[in-house]
Amino acid sequence: MSLPNAVDYSIIICTYNPDRRLLERCLNAVSLLDTAGLVMEVILVDNNSSSALYTLDYVQFFLNAVPHSKLIVAREQGLSYARIAGIEASVGKYILFFDDDNEPDPEYVQVQKRLHAHYPHVAAWGPGNVNVDFIEGVDDKLAAYATEAFQDRHEVQIGYSNQRTWQGCYPFGTGLCIKREYFESYALLAAKGKFSLSDRKGNQLSSGGDVQMVLYCISTGAAAGVAPELKLTHIIPGKRTKIDYLKKLTYGTSVCYSTCLLEIFPDHLATIKSQMISERKFAFKVLKKYLMLFFDPRPKKALKLAAYIGAVAGDYIALNKPVPSGVLWVLKRLKAI
Repeated sequence: MSLPNAVDYSIIICTYNPDRRLLERCLNAVSLLDTAGLVMEVILVDNNSSSALYTLDYVQFFLNAVPHSKLIVAREQGLSYARIAGIEASVGKYILFFDDDNEPDPEYVQVQKRLHAHYPHVAAWGPGNVNVDFIEGVDDKLAAYATEAFQDRHEVQIGYSNQRTWQGCYPFGTGLCIKREYFESYALLAAKGKFSLSDRKGNQLSSGGDVQMVLYCISTGAAAGVAPELKLTHIIPGKRTKIDYLKKLTYGTSVCYSTCLLEIFPDHLATIKSQMISERKFAFKVLKKYLMLFFDPRPKKALKLAAYIGAVAGDYIALNKPVPSGVLWVLKRLKAI
């Protein structure tokens, strides 16, 4: 079935070597979205998976059952590259991203429509209600941290802002919806090399592309926010609840922020320089915190150390300075890289 001239929403789902339990739930939820009065297309992006997605029976079922859906392949590894490929293949006025472990509420697109009508100055919207579903359970000692790490949130009112640093009301990549013109501008600048963050790449957990896209909207003078009526479930398998995975996720999330901020707002250079600590002090603090883990081996302590290293090392990386060798040694011992 051919697409009409005007498409309201392009849903883009990027995946790499997907877990069937997750992607199948995602696709099923997307197929059940209420699209009354809207024209929607769905683009499933295979980011060069080991087994091609077109060979999977449940993917074929989805493509045959859902109108205006298609599968494309993005050969260059990295979530941002996959998303840009999806944008280039889409024609909708708004781009809506779901990760392959997202299960959106049936009203998700209808709520987006109302938000865009009532808040035209807000360029980026994300879910204000995210429930984390640990499908294989989670260790009690890690439950609170893992829940937060996987973006659990329960807002009671709409919140948005246009501040030039990250705000609590800004949306993450999960369920992110942005007007097409902002994504196209961002993708064009990324293609010219202005933005270096490629988000998750293969099995690497570095991120930043989501944050960068939201802050890019802010840089144009628009706002970004979340709404409690936007609801989805974040589906997390057991392998992602292990301490080593969480350490890598924590480090990967924190280390990218300064680069993300500086590439969008170059005038933050002075601020980043002013908060830099010396290599000697950085290495000393990290080694001291690492040694303390032998006396207090609680997982939360190791995760806090990974976050601290990521935040400070992120300043070094943003300024093209080498991270002290002692810090890198600790990162490897922590299994955070």
